[in-house]
Amino acid sequence: MAWAKWGLAVMLAMSGNAAAGEITVAVPREITVAVPLSVPPYVIADDWRGMEYDVVRESLAKVGLTMVPKPTVLARLPKEMQSGEVDAAMTMQPQTGVAACYAHSHVTYRNYVITLEKRDLHIDSVADLAGKSVVAFQNAHIYLGQAYAGAVQKAASYREEANQASQALLLYSGRVQAVVADDNIFRWFAGQTDVRSKVDVTQTLRLHAVFTPTAYQMAFRDPVLCARFNDGLAQLKASGEFDRIVSYYLSQMESNLAQSSQ
Repeated sequence: MAWAKWGLAVMLAMSGNAAAGEITVAVPREITVAVPLSVPPYVIADDWRGMEYDVVRESLAKVGLTMVPKPTVLARLPKEMQSGEVDAAMTMQPQTGVAACYAHSHVTYRNYVITLEKRDLHIDSVADLAGKSVVAFQNAHIYLGQAYAGAVQKAASYREEANQASQALLLYSGRVQAVVADDNIFRWFAGQTDVRSKVDVTQTLRLHAVFTPTAYQMAFRDPVLCARFNDGLAQLKASGEFDRIVSYYLSQMESNLAQSSQ
């Protein structure tokens, strides 16, 4: 409830200076942000960093705010936002139904159907998943819409994995024909030692763009904080820091994958 504490600080500052004819408005220093469970390279919860996490943290820092992360899941967010347990939430969309001020988009996830090039599979729509063995991320049948949910019912086999390292193992080992995942998440896990030590992750992939990109936003309880974040995000992009953050994590991912060919 960092924002609530700020409100108290403002009242104390105002009352303390009223007699002297001055009104000083304190600037909030900390805001509590609900953060999804680890989704590397976007959020790496073990040491609180990541492509998306760093963008949010540094955008807030640009306007004098310190981010205090609070791990959470989507199901708890409405209650946490309403009670003031958190001031904001990451990786959100208005469609989630959480009442809030939604800031400008700061990250875009892109899901693909991912196959091995050597299989030469042609997948131009979700309907083409029929008759194929497919593994996807957890709750993909909910997030990717009714057309997808209907299509995978006709797959030769279909399962959803919470452990996304398993997706890479299954695809590269040839045990499934297709994986449904964000390509950055898939490649990040493929580059981890426990995956690349077991399968050949240098095999060429084919990305089938059958899903539209998903832009995510920050959700704030207070519109003032929302506006300040937008300002900080604009500053981060103008300074070139936004691009440097993204490049850093993509380079780290490529470096991990490159070790497999050495």
